[in-house]
Amino acid sequence: MSETKLCTLLKGAQGEFEEKKSRFLSQSFCVRREEEVAEILFALRKQHYDARHVCYAYILHGNPPVEKSSDDGEPAKTAGLPMLDLLRAASLRNTLVTVVRYFGGTKLGTGGLVRAYTAAAKEALNASVTAEILPAVQLSLCLDYGFYGKVTRLAEDCAGTVLSLQFTEAVSLCLLFREADSARFLTALTELSGGSVAPAKTETLFAVETDGKLCALSL
Repeated sequence: MSETKLCTLLKGAQGEFEEKKSRFLSQSFCVRREEEVAEILFALRKQHYDARHVCYAYILHGNPPVEKSSDDGEPAKTAGLPMLDLLRAASLRNTLVTVVRYFGGTKLGTGGLVRAYTAAAKEALNASVTAEILPAVQLSLCLDYGFYGKVTRLAEDCAGTVLSLQFTEAVSLCLLFREADSARFLTALTELSGGSVAPAKTETLFAVETDGKLCALSL
């Protein structure tokens, strides 16, 4: 069985859903720590001081992941949990979704609330920009100038991304690869240089790919 692909938000979004004059205003956010969640919720409650409920759900990356949700006064499991289920279904990490409800005067019942909060949260999540979380390897190399062109072409052939480049007495190069591609690059680098060129530093981390380039991800 293949492992579930985990994703994260690159850019949050907003949404809105209305049911029997109750307005449900949704937003999605990229978050890394619970302190960030608390700050966002504080700001939302201040902005929407006259709203009846500010409900939310979030999942932070970890092993196991941190999962929390709140109905904020709505009947149990009618707001926070349905929103959390959406995050789980999309395998989203480091993601917070909030829904602010302005009561319209008509009670919706538990089923109606579940449908409304789910629909509102979907509006924001569907409009968000997401990307798969990729296991990655960052390599720091120090090269003689004679190897520079060959090594950068080799990195390109192995789908690597140049993160930094510095020319002094030698060439300092920082490269980022998907985990599998890094192994391919290192094998080819050894063959190319006869073992004379090796990474000065190797770091295992996570990355996302945007516009064909890898970007290190802070989790």
